[in-house]
Amino acid sequence: MKILHVVHSFVPYTMAGTEVYSYNLTREQARRHKVFIFFRINNTKEREYSLTHKSFDGLESYAINHTFRACNSFSETYRDNIIDTKFSALLDVIKPDIVHIHHLAFLSCGIVKEIKKRDIPIIYTLHDYWLICYRGQLIKEDLTICKGDSVNQCWDCLKYLVSIRKYSMYLYSILKKKIPAHLLWALKRIHLLLANPQEEELKDWKETLELTRSKIDLFIAPSHFIRKKFIEYGLPEDKILNSPYGFDYRNFTALTKQESPVLRFGFMGTLLPMKGLDVLISAFKEIKNENIKLVIYGKLFSYSGFESYPNKLKSNIGKDNRIKLKGGYDNKDIGKILSNIDVLIVPSLWLENAPLVIQEAFLSRTPVVASRIGGIPELVTDGVNGLLFNPGDAGDLQRKIQYIIDNRDILRKFSENIPKIKNIEDNAKEIEEIYFNLINKKKL
Repeated sequence: MKILHVVHSFVPYTMAGTEVYSYNLTREQARRHKVFIFFRINNTKEREYSLTHKSFDGLESYAINHTFRACNSFSETYRDNIIDTKFSALLDVIKPDIVHIHHLAFLSCGIVKEIKKRDIPIIYTLHDYWLICYRGQLIKEDLTICKGDSVNQCWDCLKYLVSIRKYSMYLYSILKKKIPAHLLWALKRIHLLLANPQEEELKDWKETLELTRSKIDLFIAPSHFIRKKFIEYGLPEDKILNSPYGFDYRNFTALTKQESPVLRFGFMGTLLPMKGLDVLISAFKEIKNENIKLVIYGKLFSYSGFESYPNKLKSNIGKDNRIKLKGGYDNKDIGKILSNIDVLIVPSLWLENAPLVIQEAFLSRTPVVASRIGGIPELVTDGVNGLLFNPGDAGDLQRKIQYIIDNRDILRKFSENIPKIKNIEDNAKEIEEIYFNLINKKKL
């Protein structure tokens, strides 16, 4: 079988959850099938829209360079004719039996249209809410949960993107590197006034997403929560299957938990406001105990729309020597990192799907303290294999941390109650069975 996977980024360029999972899945499938990957890279030194073909870990990868420096409108951020044309030609070369989409952000919704033209079955894994929400996380600028059911709500988050005009994305990429965040914010406000964006552009985006969703043959939901959410937004129940993620055990087979007299709390992930790291830092700093530490793993990067966040984090940490920023990490090292963490904290503010980092912590027998939000309670059972706290509530999180400090032996109980995590071998076979069913259905 020839399988083509589509994803917004891929290992080794990015190591976030979607990329790590799609890498593990495709590598496992490549043991039995011919597997291809189409994904986006962001390299300002390369020609825009250049397509690079490489053989990588048994996979045939095709990376399209899309920096947005040629982007002249909001619609071109989600529907790009050049990407569609390049992808169309690739489809005719590969002639896949099935296409598995993991994400379309930074690519083009037109990809789905090109696949359907050739009557190739399409499966889509719902890693987040991008097919409903442009940011993918259903969270407002003030970090409250968004229903995502009106253009007005989308306007609050997307007004700057809707104001994109010729060369504005290119200029932004230059200014972002050269001027302080507060000046960049002021320039964005001025641009917003001059551009005079219209809400009609958002209606086109919503209609495009609705059309795209309608063309997908089958969706995979890694959590019951995200499945329920998409059903609420109108997807038929029989088009969304629940199938938890599978994991590559190899990064955990030689893991030995390192003992330490200091109680070690950890955070691992993308350093964005919706991940709630500032809530964790605030809670941790209120605890007056010198025999604890907090290690933070994640790349401190000035993400678009959150340019001032890195400085805010550094300011919040201040001179507290118990808190250490460790920087980014390779997912292959995750077992080693978790062997030096006693408790993983996941303080998310958005409606998490099925966080890989929680399940990776479980594979290392590391208990988790996490927000009671989204699909997290499907993984962490409060008082059984970890603790849950109210999202965004630094006081509640502080109490949970203090409880563990005062009752350190509870960690042994939590560790013993950690559930079994599905391996990538079983997960790949499940998904391949879904592929075969869809392909056979097309033949009828």
